[in-house]
Amino acid sequence: MNRLIVRLAALSLLSACAHTASTETPAATVPAAASAPAAAAPAPTAEARNLARQADALAMQGKSAEALPLYQQAWEQGVRNEGMSYNAACAASLAGQKAEALTWLERAADSGFAAAGHMKMDPDLASVREDPAFARIAEKVAANEAKLSAAQKPELRDELLRMADEDQVARRAAGAANFKDTAANERMKAIDVKNTARMKEIIAQEGWPTKTLVSQRGAQAAWLLVQHADLDPAFQKECLVLLEKAVAAGEASGANLAYLTDRVLVAEGKPQRFGTQFHTVEDKLVPRPIEDEANVDARRAAVGLGTMAEYTAQMLRMASGGK
Repeated sequence: MNRLIVRLAALSLLSACAHTASTETPAATVPAAASAPAAAAPAPTAEARNLARQADALAMQGKSAEALPLYQQAWEQGVRNEGMSYNAACAASLAGQKAEALTWLERAADSGFAAAGHMKMDPDLASVREDPAFARIAEKVAANEAKLSAAQKPELRDELLRMADEDQVARRAAGAANFKDTAANERMKAIDVKNTARMKEIIAQEGWPTKTLVSQRGAQAAWLLVQHADLDPAFQKECLVLLEKAVAAGEASGANLAYLTDRVLVAEGKPQRFGTQFHTVEDKLVPRPIEDEANVDARRAAVGLGTMAEYTAQMLRMASGGK
């Protein structure tokens, strides 16, 4: 079974990868089944999101049939994002429950799943790929993908996506060596310097790369590149102002703004607001100091992020290699 990929916005793009655990994504309102009318989803609780994580863990261990009841419980309790639904579809397919797999796959499509190419090639879905319903759902997913990629300037969108891909390849290589490989670290640094210089040119010419200008995916890539421009904190701070305006206009992600806000504050030696930035203290990964920590979960919820407890657990899992 393909590995689950934890979606940490600070570290990676929303990508068309194999099974994507998505606890940082706001719940969507989608049909309870392909033929049923849509009903408002309850707000997901921490317990519901934990059920989804438990289901993902069972699925990764090859216990697909055991995972399905937990996915259903999480769904009923409000966890209705495309990542969980897609993972559940794969689990159902592997368990030989074709009708359930297609229901989950439809839920994924209805909540925004947009990795059409991956879905068509994913071996976990082999048992349902020849079903006529699969082709219909694939059309929905392709439409989602087209919407995410619609841009006034497709050439700029594509350039930003290429730059972000290069960023991620370099970071994965450095991370695989626990950032102890000098050559990999220098390669990552060189790419950051190059990308930052190009982002300065782009912003000088176009302003902030908005969803309308470069698509939702292009805008996400632009944010990622600025988020990693740590060698030029003054530039990050300039971009923060531009990103704030874009979010206010509905042209950028509030979650991305939260991450860049924290990045800028930490660079200035100030407490962060959303708890997105971690560091190691006495061999333990912990959040950097947080302003008004008692209310951080309310601030996180306002931008669509999960609780600090959930995010901390996510960071610790990632630091331990997903164990």
